[in-house]
Amino acid sequence: MCGIAGIYLGDGAGQIDAGLLERMTRSMHHRGPNGSGTWNAGRFGLGHRRLSILDLTDAGAQPMSGLGESVWVSFNGEIYNWRKVRAELQAKGHTFKSECDTEILAAGWREWGEDLPSKLHGMFAFAIVDLQRKSLFLVRDRLGIKPLYWAEVGEDLLFASEIRALLEDPRLVPSPNPERVDAYLTLGYVPGEETFFKGIDKLRPGHSMLLEDGRRNIRRWYDPSKIEPLDLDYGEAKKQLEELLLASIEEHLMSDVPLGCFLSGGVDSSGLVAYLTQKLGQKVQTFTVGYPEDKSELGHAARVAELFGTEHHALELTHGDFFLGVDRQLEHAEEPLLESAAVALLELSTFASSRATVLLSGEGADEALAGYPLYERNLKLDQLRRIFFPLQNSGVRALARKVLPGERMAKYLDWLAQPTAARHQGNSCDVTPAVRRMLYGPGGDDGSWIRDHFAQLFAKTQGQDLVARMQAADLETWLVDDLLLKADKMTMAASIELRVPFLDHRLVEFGLALPRSHKLRGSTGKFILKDLLSDCVPKDLLFRTKQGFPVPISQWFREGLYNRVERLLTDERTTARGYLAPGYVQNALERHKSGKEDLGRRLFSLVVLELWHRRWVEGESNPAAALGE
Repeated sequence: MCGIAGIYLGDGAGQIDAGLLERMTRSMHHRGPNGSGTWNAGRFGLGHRRLSILDLTDAGAQPMSGLGESVWVSFNGEIYNWRKVRAELQAKGHTFKSECDTEILAAGWREWGEDLPSKLHGMFAFAIVDLQRKSLFLVRDRLGIKPLYWAEVGEDLLFASEIRALLEDPRLVPSPNPERVDAYLTLGYVPGEETFFKGIDKLRPGHSMLLEDGRRNIRRWYDPSKIEPLDLDYGEAKKQLEELLLASIEEHLMSDVPLGCFLSGGVDSSGLVAYLTQKLGQKVQTFTVGYPEDKSELGHAARVAELFGTEHHALELTHGDFFLGVDRQLEHAEEPLLESAAVALLELSTFASSRATVLLSGEGADEALAGYPLYERNLKLDQLRRIFFPLQNSGVRALARKVLPGERMAKYLDWLAQPTAARHQGNSCDVTPAVRRMLYGPGGDDGSWIRDHFAQLFAKTQGQDLVARMQAADLETWLVDDLLLKADKMTMAASIELRVPFLDHRLVEFGLALPRSHKLRGSTGKFILKDLLSDCVPKDLLFRTKQGFPVPISQWFREGLYNRVERLLTDERTTARGYLAPGYVQNALERHKSGKEDLGRRLFSLVVLELWHRRWVEGESNPAAALGE
C-alpha cells in the first residue's frame, strides 16, 4: 500500500516544479514509510511513497519504468491476480525482473491501453505516463477501495492519494465547498465527484482519466449497477457463495509481511476469522477496541478469538481518549466525516501497527449481501406508504409533529411521505425536509442536489429488484465516500494496509444478482451469509444486532464530554459560520442533555464540522485539544 502523487503541465510549457513534487510526496510519509521516489520529464511528474508488502527489495521501488523507460508507473494498491496477468504478458513476449505486481502495468498498458483495468483483480489507484504517446492515464479500482484526488490549477493538473498533497501547491487555498455543506450535514459525508474542499475532486470508482493531446477524457470502465439478476436455487447459491468467499480470502493473504484481522465479534469479521483458521489453516492475530462504559463488544470479540485460537489484542478507549482522537481523525480523514468509529479505528490501527502490517476487515459485506436494517425498513415503509397514503397530507403531518415533536418523529413522517429514491440517502436520510427547516430555518438549503443525486442513481436501476437497487446506490455513495474513505485513511495513518475480501468484485456482483429472498428473510439481512457461517460460528453471534465498533457518543455527549461540546458549538467563531438557524444549537444541546431526544449524531456532525474549519481552513493544529477538559 502506498501513496502516489503527480503533476501534469497542461500547456506543455516550462518545467515540472521538482520541489513541489517532492513536497507532495513527502506529505504522505505515513502511507509509505519504507521508501520514496520522484521522477519527471517534460510535462509529466510522478511521486511515490512505498509501504513494502510484496518483493521487499529495491526492485519494487517506484516510480517504476518499463519498456525501455518509455512508460513510467506510480501505483497504490494490490493486484491479486498479477501472476496470471504476468503469464499472459510473458506469452506475448514481455519480460519482467521483479516479484512485484506493479511491474505488469507498463506492459499491460502497451498491450491493452485503456482496457488494462478490466484485466486486474484487486484494489488500486495508479498513474501511467507514456512518453511515446505523451499521455497520462489515471485509474481507480472498481469499487473505490483506494482513493485518488485531483485538481486543476491554472493549466496544470495535480493528482494524489490524499488531499494534503494537493494543498502543497500554494495556488490551492483550502476553503469549504459551500454547495456540499448540506450533503455533509445530511449524510455525514460528501458523495459524488466533488469533495468538501472547493476546487478538489475525486476520481470516481471504476473510472479512468486520460490526458492526451491537450484533452482530458474521463470514462467509466466498470459499473456494478449493470448486473443481470441470477435465477439460482438457494442450495446452489449458498455453494457458490462459499466458493467465492474462500477464493477471495485466499487471494487476500498475498503478503511478505505479518498479517492480522480486525475483529468486532460481529458476523463479517467472525466469519473471516473462522474461514482463515478453520478452512485455510492460518494462524491469525486479531485486534478489537471497546470502551469502559460498554464492554460487550470486547467480550464478543474475545469469545470469537478463544473459539478460533487467535492471538488476540484488545484496546480500551475512554471518552477523553476519544475527544483528543478527533484531532488525529480530522488530520487524516481530511474531509469532515461523521464517523465516530473512525476515531476508534485510527487508535486501533496505531495499536496494531507494531504487530502487523496487513490487516483484513469485514467491510463491504453489508452492501454486497444486503445486511443493513435499512433495506428491510425501506421495504416496510414502501408498503405503509401505499396503505396509509393519506398521511402524506401536510395538515396531518403538521398535527402529528405538534403531538409528537422532535427530529426523530419528523424524520419518520417524512420518510413515510417520500418514494424510495428520495428516502434512501446512503445509509441514513438524516436531514429530511422537516428537520431541514429546524436546522437551517427559512430560506436554507432545500436539499435538491442530494435528491437529484440519488434520483439519478435509482434511475439507472429502474425495473430491478428494490433491494438490489438500494445495494447499488449504497455502493456508489455510503460505501465509497464514507466507509472506504474511513477505512483507507485511518489505517494508512498508521502505515497499515487494509484488505477487504468481501469487496472482491466477483463476490459483490454475485450478491447484487441474488434473489431478494436469499439475502433478506423477515428482519434478517445477509441471511445466506449467516446461514453459510452457522456451521462454524455460534448462532447467537450471527443473529445478534449489528454493532461494528460502536462508540457510546450519545452517552458521552450527555456526561463526560458535554461541557467541551457546548463550549465549542456556542463559541462566537462557530456561530459566525452562519450554517445553522439561530437558536438551533442551544435547543439541540438542551434536548439531548435532558434525554428528551437522542441528538448525539447530530451534535457530533456539528463538532466535526467546526473542528474541520479550525484545522484545515484556519490552520489550528489541534483544535479539540485546545478546548481543554
